[in-house]
Amino acid sequence: MKPGQLLTIILVSLLILSFAIVLIKSDVLQKPPEPWVPPSNLNIRDVDVKPVMVTSSQIEVNVTAYINHAGAKTRNATMLIRAISSDTRLLETQVSAPIPEIDSELEKTLAISTDLNLERNGGYDLNILLFDNGSIRDSGSVSISGLSALTPMSKRSGVILSNIDFTVSNVSTGKVSIKSDIYLENKGPQSSENLKVTVKAREATSNLLADKTGTETGVIANETTTVKSVVLAVPEGYNYMVVVELWRGDTLINSWEKPVLLAPTKTVPKESVEKTMNIEVSKFMREGGAAPGYPVPGYPMPAATMTPYAGAPKEPGFEIFAAISALLIVFVLRRRL
Repeated sequence: MKPGQLLTIILVSLLILSFAIVLIKSDVLQKPPEPWVPPSNLNIRDVDVKPVMVTSSQIEVNVTAYINHAGAKTRNATMLIRAISSDTRLLETQVSAPIPEIDSELEKTLAISTDLNLERNGGYDLNILLFDNGSIRDSGSVSISGLSALTPMSKRSGVILSNIDFTVSNVSTGKVSIKSDIYLENKGPQSSENLKVTVKAREATSNLLADKTGTETGVIANETTTVKSVVLAVPEGYNYMVVVELWRGDTLINSWEKPVLLAPTKTVPKESVEKTMNIEVSKFMREGGAAPGYPVPGYPMPAATMTPYAGAPKEPGFEIFAAISALLIVFVLRRRL
């Protein structure tokens, strides 16, 4: 065989061998196709909303969504909560929370929780969206309203005013001293703290402050009532609105009011009926708990007088016997005639 032919055979053989190696290598390195896996399935089963912190202007709520997972593993799954105003339908705020990756094909329920800050006035629709790998898997909505009815943390004490009793303790020239017995009840689950009480007397028509005083509640055991007494000195001949304010430091917790009528011919605000009565304030004065009708120092008791009742029937006497005798005499005289 000639050298040229041998070289040609060698080159052709090398070329065929190279193509064979490339083809074999591509078949060996090629990965088999992955089996089809269904996408993850996320859906909302239930939602709980509860207040966490309440202030005078805002409320922080905790939103817990119970999410059911099935199917494949989740990837970058998140829960988005959007707060829509019930009045304006505008987006007020939104917050998101991550959903943990689940690599199990078994059905499982997750509790995903996050906090949301809202204005205390008005109501909201909380729209919940579940995302997985950039796609929405499920959505739901829950409404909340009446947030203004929740008492702020700073104004919670458990102490309420159940009643006020008024008595006149002294009367001087143009002045009346009114003793106010304030009934404070603790409806909280535990003993109350010592709070400050401010009592004011405002003239009902002009709203002028006539007098102001203060006291303290003291520690009130739960489910019990204590009575605190204060004295207000006000001008005689006017109607008043007595206002009781409950304070914790510089924070006004609550306030109540009740009218005192020293001039009933005048109409007190919030009263619709005007009654004409003549009241002498000194007749209602009490000192040391003396009841009306008992002697009070400085005020003589009126003398008691008895007035016979003109219309009372008289008891039967001898008049009936005189009438019977007259009838008998007339009967006898007629017999003789």
